[in-house]
Amino acid sequence: MSEFEYTGVSRDQYQSGSLFAGSESEAEMILLEQGVSVVSLSLKRQMSFGIFGSYFSRISREMNEKMSPQEKVLFTSQLSSMVKAGLPLIDALGTFVDEKRKGGSAIVINKIMLEVQSGGKLSDALSRFPKIFNATYLAIVRAGENSGTLDDSLGYLAELLRRENALLARVRSALIYPTVVVAAMISVMIFISVSIIPKIITFAESSGQKLPGYTLFLVSIASFGTRYWYLVLAVTIGVLLAIIFFLRSRKGSRWFGKISLKLPLAGLVIARYNQARFARVLAGFYNYGVNIVISFDILSASLGNPLYSDACVRIKDRLTLGTSLAEAIAVESDLFPSIMTKLIKGAEKTGVIGNTLDKLALYYEDELENILGNILTLIEPVMVFILGFGVLGLALAVILPIYKITSTLK
Repeated sequence: MSEFEYTGVSRDQYQSGSLFAGSESEAEMILLEQGVSVVSLSLKRQMSFGIFGSYFSRISREMNEKMSPQEKVLFTSQLSSMVKAGLPLIDALGTFVDEKRKGGSAIVINKIMLEVQSGGKLSDALSRFPKIFNATYLAIVRAGENSGTLDDSLGYLAELLRRENALLARVRSALIYPTVVVAAMISVMIFISVSIIPKIITFAESSGQKLPGYTLFLVSIASFGTRYWYLVLAVTIGVLLAIIFFLRSRKGSRWFGKISLKLPLAGLVIARYNQARFARVLAGFYNYGVNIVISFDILSASLGNPLYSDACVRIKDRLTLGTSLAEAIAVESDLFPSIMTKLIKGAEKTGVIGNTLDKLALYYEDELENILGNILTLIEPVMVFILGFGVLGLALAVILPIYKITSTLK
């Protein structure tokens, strides 16, 4: 599709903007359907960057084609409600198109609507935006289209997204407080080391006094950082890049995944998050009849910890050999609790696997929220202690030399 710029008249008012269409005639038809009388219409010129043109064009397109998590939940939930109410899909999508908005989700939804208008499936239109609609989202939408339960599948996805956003928001809130405190403490330490302590040194030297070793240590670090800042910056960037490349490698990601699960409190949070996501997403696949092999391929790519991703691949291999789901998961006892295996085994006998997995997901999500609440309660006194220790260190670095000088003058 190409992007066209237009000027037109709607309700006796001039308006201008851009839209995506397959051709100029199609763009004009879309504008007429929106009640806009076209005055001028032309293909938008793309900036030329030589051999980097395609790269910059892709970056520009990705920056314009975006949808926030809140917008995604709202879009999915409202689309489900409108389809359930009997509104045709094209009309339902048309309600999201806002003429005043020219970027972000408006571009995405406009392209989706054009794809559906041309006879394509909703899942195919959504698949054009893999960074917005992941494989889990597409698989459940596609299953809903095939089974004639698109409204239910969209409603399930809306609830899934809502709970995921709530969990991520809780995790972020648990990290904000310690991050702010540590950043503030480091900033104060740098300020005092660079601005105040050098003045104390000058005063001490003029008085013929020798500074304490602790103060000299801080001064040497500060002076080295200010004198060779470019070297410090280069080393820091180099170390960060090395760590990033290592963690992105197969060996590094598995090593970090294993270490992270063994961390106190944090390891339990990571485990419960992956277990809750595993149960929630797999429940949706079972409820809407997604192929079991495809289900675990998608699960493997969607779980955050690589150890859980590898476990999904092994579970899939066992299922293809005819092993039951409970038996396939039971082998991974170091990653999945025995209660999950027992409940799934009972659900396989009664044929309610999807419902059981939903209940398991809810149980692990509630447990995760309780753990995060306890962590937030513990973080406050711990950070107060760390902040107090840091302030004490800075106070000693400043007060000790002043005390020594004044006592000598007496």
